[in-house]
Amino acid sequence: MPAVQCPIDNCNYVTPDLSDAIVAALLTAHCINHTAAARPGAAAQHAQVEKVKRPTITAAGTTEEWSYFLIRWDEYVNATAINGQEAVVQLLECCEDQLRKDVTRVAGGSLLAKPIAEVIAAIRALAVREENVMVARVTLHNMRQDRDEPIRAFGARLRGQAGICKFLLDCPSCDSEVNYTEPIIQDILIRGIEDQEIQLDLLGHTNQNMTLEEVFRFVERKEAGKRSASLFTESPSTDASSSYKKFNRTRIVKHDLNKPASDVSCSYCGKTGHGRKAPASLRKSECPAFDKTCLSCNKLHHFASVCRKKSPQASGIQSHAAIQPEDNAVFNELCSVTTYHNNSSITLDHHQFCISSALPTASKMLFSSPFLDTKAVS
Repeated sequence: MPAVQCPIDNCNYVTPDLSDAIVAALLTAHCINHTAAARPGAAAQHAQVEKVKRPTITAAGTTEEWSYFLIRWDEYVNATAINGQEAVVQLLECCEDQLRKDVTRVAGGSLLAKPIAEVIAAIRALAVREENVMVARVTLHNMRQDRDEPIRAFGARLRGQAGICKFLLDCPSCDSEVNYTEPIIQDILIRGIEDQEIQLDLLGHTNQNMTLEEVFRFVERKEAGKRSASLFTESPSTDASSSYKKFNRTRIVKHDLNKPASDVSCSYCGKTGHGRKAPASLRKSECPAFDKTCLSCNKLHHFASVCRKKSPQASGIQSHAAIQPEDNAVFNELCSVTTYHNNSSITLDHHQFCISSALPTASKMLFSSPFLDTKAVS
């Protein structure tokens, strides 16, 4: 078979003189190279791109939602390159079931044979709930920035609402329309700023002719500064306070270690003579607080005067350690109160007697019991 030249223009490739099957295979492989060269990088890219998501539309929506749907629909058409009847099919598939059913009922049948513009108008008639322009403008003027909402997000909400307010005027000098949406958005944006300090800084700025974009940048810098400043005001002070307390505790312990045991106050009773934290065997014989219950926390082996819990003076109750004699001689003794009621004798522990004597009200309540004969107190 004679040599065959490549049919592509400006290509000088010629097949060798071989059989028909081999020449056909060589031309096919050569044409694949032409296709790959026409799309740079196509031969190296094998990753599958995710399919474009089709937009959706529901019934009784707002004008803003319809405008957003039209933008999404145009993007979908450009990405998929659909047209004609296929575009009508995909447009109807964008409608929710109830909306598509209503559109079909109003049209009196299928809409596949109708132009795309007519189908869009039929869908809009049922998908958009018409609003009064004045109501939309009042809603816009009442919008405020939410707490922790970025200023750009607040501005996006304002733009969406302003898109249905029709801030348009006919120019008196020509036939064109003048759009004054930007100044309106800027005024409402400044008024609706949530942080009053940023709002005052903006109102007191030397440049009172800032554009909307300049206002956005100014507020963004202020918000970023406040977020950064919070990092300096939260944790460092707490850490410094904790470090200071830890240092003082360490310093006190070291200072006590340098003292002789006879001069260090006991952490259980507050007395000296047996060390700060003596072992249990020594405290059992030397510490008066051993095996005693604290009146502040109801735990054993320490007095309320050295308790680390809530101070008993704060609750208005005087601790036993504060009212007992210095030598603790009578602490282990018992005071008896004798009554002739049913010829019985009641013995009260000494700390109950001390509390009742320290608190007149408690004393009256204690000795006014019907089971006690106060005249027989010995």
